[in-house]
Amino acid sequence: MIKLKKSQKNKSLFNVVVIYGGVAVGKFTVANELQKLINYKFFHNHHTHDLARQLFKRGEMGSSSIIENVRFVVFKEIARTKINVITTHTYSSDFISETGLTDQMYMKKVESIIKKGGGTSYFVHLIADDKELMKRVIGESRKNWKKLMDKKIMKDILKNKVWRTVAPVKNNIQIDNTNLSPKRVAKMIKDNFKL
Repeated sequence: MIKLKKSQKNKSLFNVVVIYGGVAVGKFTVANELQKLINYKFFHNHHTHDLARQLFKRGEMGSSSIIENVRFVVFKEIARTKINVITTHTYSSDFISETGLTDQMYMKKVESIIKKGGGTSYFVHLIADDKELMKRVIGESRKNWKKLMDKKIMKDILKNKVWRTVAPVKNNIQIDNTNLSPKRVAKMIKDNFKL
């Protein structure tokens, strides 16, 4: 299943591609492949997660506050310096952080920061079926970034969070990558947004 919308010709000063979706859906892997095709900088969600977890546990107010504040500072610098970037975000439409920030608010704020700086943000919502996600969560590459690799926790996450709802932002496509290679998905993103 692929839901693609036609893109208009890009007249912005810089672009930010936000690849978002549930745990183990392939955000990092697809972003890596896209980076090879378009040579953008890559700022992924674990850059901030790992920083926050040096001081606080997952789910603590301090951790959420660091992650959100650092990311918004980074996006403001991206907008100020007008560089092309790919970024990732683990997204659930019913998530609310300890600070009160919802995932919908987060995505809208990123979009607003980029637009204010004269750039265009492109959003790619990756989804995959639950069986495939259960296979991917134990993938060897997840160890490098200390990502979740516990099948029991993953099962609970899939059961208790809403992963398939797209974010309320413009320039947004949804791609089911259950049976697509990361290279294929990256090419689809590049072609759809004319990057």
